[in-house]
Amino acid sequence: MLPRSLSPIWLVLSAIFLSACAALPERLALEEPEQEACLDIFLAADSLIEERARHDAGAHRPADFPWLRSTRFLASFAGELHQDRERWEAWLSRMSQEDLLARRHELANARGLPAESDEIEAEIAALGECAENLNHAIHYRADLQEALIRQSQVPDDYRTAQRWLGIYPITRLFVLSGVNRLHNNQAEALASEAQPTPGASWTHYLAEDAPGESKTTGAGTLTPPSAFERDPLGIPNASIEELSGWFQRHAPIWRMEEAVSGDRIGKPELADDKHARVDTERPVEYRYVSFARFNEEVVIQLNYMVWLPERPRDGFFDLLGGHLDGAIWRVNLDSDGEVIAGESLHICGCYYMIFPGEDVRERPSQPGGEPIFVGPQLPKPAAGERIRLTRETGSHYLVGVSAAGETADVRLELRDPNELRSLSGAGRHESLYGRNGLVDGSERRERWLLWTMGVPSPGAMRQPGRHAIAFAGRRHFDQPDLLEHSLEARDADVPR
Repeated sequence: MLPRSLSPIWLVLSAIFLSACAALPERLALEEPEQEACLDIFLAADSLIEERARHDAGAHRPADFPWLRSTRFLASFAGELHQDRERWEAWLSRMSQEDLLARRHELANARGLPAESDEIEAEIAALGECAENLNHAIHYRADLQEALIRQSQVPDDYRTAQRWLGIYPITRLFVLSGVNRLHNNQAEALASEAQPTPGASWTHYLAEDAPGESKTTGAGTLTPPSAFERDPLGIPNASIEELSGWFQRHAPIWRMEEAVSGDRIGKPELADDKHARVDTERPVEYRYVSFARFNEEVVIQLNYMVWLPERPRDGFFDLLGGHLDGAIWRVNLDSDGEVIAGESLHICGCYYMIFPGEDVRERPSQPGGEPIFVGPQLPKPAAGERIRLTRETGSHYLVGVSAAGETADVRLELRDPNELRSLSGAGRHESLYGRNGLVDGSERRERWLLWTMGVPSPGAMRQPGRHAIAFAGRRHFDQPDLLEHSLEARDADVPR
């Protein structure tokens, strides 16, 4: 029996969706009529989204389970569920939430409506009811459980056939040589005090205070992550609002060396042509929560993302410049609220760097793959100080990480990055990201040189969840064990 009856909204939604789609793709065989009807509604919604090319690529869609979406973090629990009903319920619930979040923006874009409109709210509410009933079916079907465990694994963002066509075993050696040179240059830049180039000046960007939060940046009373309620998987049930104090404490100062307009932080928006632009009159910082696994526990990750209009080209032979640019700073917190590490990444998935906290050390490097750049220990700001990230003009390379007194020439507006999945403007509603997770118009000429590494469009801006961060090997910014690839606890008893 189903746990409860479906609301009248569900009946209206079924009529809307099923009348829009005459034919549905192949589907699972379910036992209850209401579950069968719910599955039809999800498949019909998918058909509408596909017909209007509004598919969101941020999370993975298990082929036979259209009401669920997986991430690399959630997929890491697939082998740990066993026959534990509570763990299964928590896992399915989180995958349902991933689907509804993406589907809200897909439907908004497909229908040309705001994502928070009453119509979309009603559709998502009804789909949420259907998802609960479909999840209920999985609890009693071992065959569905086995299929979902297999299908929850997220494919990597590398094209193996492309690598073989590019004679990857040989060309990777040249790329590794270039990566090592880049790492040496990064180490030299970080070791010296960054100075502005002639004609440039520093501009310090700092996010505005979150509503109800103080400006305290040093010692203060915040609820430690260990005190947050956790679900049966051990994942903290903490929203971005509940973590706002931690976000405020660790918010970085973005110290930008500004010589051209492309060095100014702004807000992405739809333009009159098919490509997006960044409005530097509205400087914005996007914040979101993610999770990782380190030292046998789930840790909270605080993500700060900013966008820039471009990386200006130096000339015709500049392979790296192009339309749009941006960066992500990520802070990893242990259960006591201490910083495990800070991480830096350009939104293209390029130039990944990690800075260990005081309680971890660099893990001995493993031969064969592309090395991870491990920078100096992350400074621990005193009261009234923040981490300051210095970025050079043009390239926006990170050339300084230091603790500095709080300074703000420009205040950044706080925004939800999910807004980028359904922008409105220029007479349309659409995602900043294409159906492949890449931002149209942000392509770089380097893709013609580095295609042999199998990374789709190297240098192009990417949606969170689609950041391949290595050329030689396979590595992703959202893989849950990324920290453990390069760091270990200082008290770890590992042969060295």
